[in-house]
Amino acid sequence: MTRAHKSSSRLTSLPRSARTSSRGNGGVKAQSLRAMNLALVFRYILADPGAVTRASVAATTGITRATVSRLVDELISAHLVTELDPSTDARRGRPAVRLTPREGYATALGLEVNVSYLAARIVDLSGQIVAEGVQEGDFSDSDPQQTMRALGELADRVKAQADAATEGDTLFLGTGLAVPGIVSAQAVILAPNLGWRDLPLHTLLAPLSHLGVVTVANEADLAAWAVACPQPGVPSGPPSFVYVSGEVGIGAGIIIDHALLPGSHGWAGEIGHISTDPAGPTCRCGATGCLEAYIGQRALVERAGLARGATNVDVVAAAQAGNAAARVALDEGGAALGRTLSAVINMLDIPLVVLGGSVADIGSELRERALPELRTRVLHSAGSPSEIRIAEHSASLATIGAAHRVLQHLVDDPMAWTARVERSQESA
Repeated sequence: MTRAHKSSSRLTSLPRSARTSSRGNGGVKAQSLRAMNLALVFRYILADPGAVTRASVAATTGITRATVSRLVDELISAHLVTELDPSTDARRGRPAVRLTPREGYATALGLEVNVSYLAARIVDLSGQIVAEGVQEGDFSDSDPQQTMRALGELADRVKAQADAATEGDTLFLGTGLAVPGIVSAQAVILAPNLGWRDLPLHTLLAPLSHLGVVTVANEADLAAWAVACPQPGVPSGPPSFVYVSGEVGIGAGIIIDHALLPGSHGWAGEIGHISTDPAGPTCRCGATGCLEAYIGQRALVERAGLARGATNVDVVAAAQAGNAAARVALDEGGAALGRTLSAVINMLDIPLVVLGGSVADIGSELRERALPELRTRVLHSAGSPSEIRIAEHSASLATIGAAHRVLQHLVDDPMAWTARVERSQESA
């Protein structure tokens, strides 16, 4: 199993609105107050697993110790939280029982369709990857139903691995799907590099109907969510940033105060089609000078003069070996990225950029050329310098983010599950 990165400042990063005391809420119905407090206690356990205790939750939240103890017992009874062996502390005397989310129990499936691969990962509430699988291929201009059937078969294999690892003792919450394109509540409107257009979700998702409720979103948005919340329910990543994702296409996810900025229709972040030079190369979308026409993987390979099928890493290797065309392609690509990001940063006032996907593979090369553009073009660069980071293990971020968005429903409303457990126990 692979554990997601955890930040040392988890507790302080919880939203202020979540820190609700049980006192002074006379106008709130008892059931609603109980649900709010249960979610609050659950978040604090998730935020500091293996270290938090009933007493520390009570001290931090302001909820009485007796109430916290009852809520923790409810989470334990529902198999969402487990107790660890007591830790002794001579200064406190009595050993403290530490709390942690139960590993491998509450899980969600994250899926991704991309131009060069299909991916599936099952993630649990502790942030661990329980099982995963990747199927490489060329899915550009692919048949949607055939591709989704292949994805469903991959998902079945990964679920079987997870069931074997957990001996079937799991709470499977559903599935999230990452797509490299524009997604609405009803359809995949446009995934240009897959060749998909105006696909109703009920038709597209039919081969996945056995995987529970499937939530569909843009892959860059989901990857950005995974960076902002590297563990389900714990907003411990950078609070505000622009995540630039790339493969054949280039997109972005925008995070402000640990929340995704979707735009009016959920389509925000299409920076791959910002024109950096009207006289530049023609993009697949039909416009000229788009960022994607410079640093999209196929476009970059073509501009470097390499054979179709080469990768961004091959372009870097060629440039380092003295290939002049590859060097120019990287230099122009980095400058185009810098000009694009300058416009985005000037507009949004978010000076942190995180590079992921195939863009991260050449991130060091692009950053070297992009930063001078940012220093020249970003108006507040002197007072607040822009920063470009390269995401680690970014190939898995979209599927992790897709699974995390499903798990978030449980984090926000654990009572929906604990109430089911109570009813089941009563009927038994």
